[in-house]
Amino acid sequence: MNAVVNPRRRGYDSSGRRARARQTREEICEVARRLFEEHGYAGATIADIARAAMVSPETIFKGFGSKAALLGAVVTAAVRGDTEGTPLRRRPAIEAIRHEEDPRRQLAMYANLVAEVNPRLAPLVRVMREAAPVEPETAAALAMLKANRLDGMREFAGLLDARGALRPGVSRREATDVLWTLNSPELYELLVIERGWSIRRYGRWMVQQLAAALL
Repeated sequence: MNAVVNPRRRGYDSSGRRARARQTREEICEVARRLFEEHGYAGATIADIARAAMVSPETIFKGFGSKAALLGAVVTAAVRGDTEGTPLRRRPAIEAIRHEEDPRRQLAMYANLVAEVNPRLAPLVRVMREAAPVEPETAAALAMLKANRLDGMREFAGLLDARGALRPGVSRREATDVLWTLNSPELYELLVIERGWSIRRYGRWMVQQLAAALL
């Protein structure tokens, strides 16, 4: 007898499962971020993170692989603003900066983006510096974070140079170094966390310094 095939029958839809997995990952990253910031790398254990996120330690290890990898995922989410896979350099905010024709407006847009990202990123970079001497994986991730920032600033400096926006005497390499230094989480930490500047003041100062140094 021939089997009767139901034309309405559909294959298993895994979209709901993927959505739940993504939500769980986001919740774990958010809890881990908070505990890393509050207790440091050594003080925030996987058991503590799992308990606060209401998952098992096995779920964390299965999803991230290690504590150092979890910290890396949290840092990546801080840079991007979420746990989606699209790198920051391919996001609309960066594309808008690339396509802005007014160099002063470009720098203002970029300074505003830095003032948005560094409050999330700077406390975690401090955690990475703490962990780096005992966690080779974290030391490598910290070095890669710096290298990626430098690559991005090299591209930005090249764009300003190609448009003739750099003032006489400022080379593309110097512009790269200025951008890389001024956007650093360490500078944010000094001015905002240690000296008590508001984020708004920090953002305005960034615009002023970038324009004065480069244009």
